[in-house]
Amino acid sequence: MPRFDRARRLIAITFLVILAAACSKTLDTAGLETELKSGLESQLNISGVTVECPADIKVEKGATFECSASDDTGAKATITVTQTDEEGNVRWEVTDVA
Repeated sequence: MPRFDRARRLIAITFLVILAAACSKTLDTAGLETELKSGLESQLNISGVTVECPADIKVEKGATFECSASDDTGAKATITVTQTDEEGNVRWEVTDVA
C-alpha cells in the first residue's frame, strides 16, 4: 500500500505543478515591442527603430523590466517598463540614451 500512496502523491504534485505553470500568465512581449517601436517613432518623428524586450516576463502588477531600443543611426536607449495591473497593461519611459 505505501507504494500506491506515494505514486498517488507524486501524481497529485505533478498535476499541481502543471496547473500552476498553466495558470501563470506571461506578458505579450512581441506585442509590447511593436507598441514601443510605434510609440518611439511617433514621439521622436523617426523611423527604423528596433526594440527588444526579454521573453517570458510573468504578468505581475508593479513588476518592472528593461527593454532596449536602437535606430538606424546606431543611437541606443533603455526603456523601463512597469506593469500597471494583472492584465498585462504597462507604462513605459525612456530612462537612458546612449
